[in-house]
Amino acid sequence: MVKKILKIALWVITGAALIVLFVFGRKQYLDTPLKGITFQLERCHRNGFVEKDSVITHAEAICKIDRHAAISSVDMMQIQKLLDGNPWIDQASAYIGLNDTLVIKAKEFEPVLRVFNHDKGSVYVTREGIVFPSCPHYSPRVIIASGNFDFPMPSKNSRVTDSIYAIAGLHDALSIALAIGNDPFLSGNVGQIYKNDHNEYELVVNNLSARVILNNTDALENKLMRLATLLEKFSGTEELNAYKTLNLKYKNQIVCTK
Repeated sequence: MVKKILKIALWVITGAALIVLFVFGRKQYLDTPLKGITFQLERCHRNGFVEKDSVITHAEAICKIDRHAAISSVDMMQIQKLLDGNPWIDQASAYIGLNDTLVIKAKEFEPVLRVFNHDKGSVYVTREGIVFPSCPHYSPRVIIASGNFDFPMPSKNSRVTDSIYAIAGLHDALSIALAIGNDPFLSGNVGQIYKNDHNEYELVVNNLSARVILNNTDALENKLMRLATLLEKFSGTEELNAYKTLNLKYKNQIVCTK
């Protein structure tokens, strides 16, 4: 019986000692000054929308790096707010790494379309339909849509399905851009989408003066297939350059006017 009591007492004392060591070690760790910030940014190209130095500078101010502030004083909510407030960041997380540094991981939005409105303001749109503002220092090469698009600049990231952007035609423009992007031949030959005053969609084809009238997104794949067939067959010929318009809106045909 005495042995059993001593054994239990030994376990209790050992457990208490471990707890004290853990608390002491944790306090010592939390009192350790933050040594720096590491920013890991995932993007598809070497350059992009997010200015890494700017994010790090703002994060350093929040963490009071210049004052050698302790790890315990790092306001992780403010760090997350900083990342969530960046309109060009898709996903982001932050945590304290094993080497006493703040590790920030972020993924940048990848656009497939840029749309200009009446006032020459522009937004980018991702494959998933996220709308985000343009950037003064970076312009990726994506298909451009312009013309009769009437929408405001977003105060925060939005979606093409939001009523104000769907009515303006951004959802249709994205559908057209994605369909063109899925065809290697067309993606190398169609440079722009244009929405005319009749709210019809037109395509601007490289080295072709004719207006290519798509009209709307009905039977979109079929329309683009007909255009690709025509371009592959007659591209660069005098016959094709003689036309003023190539109209794809009629079923199973292309109506050409000189």
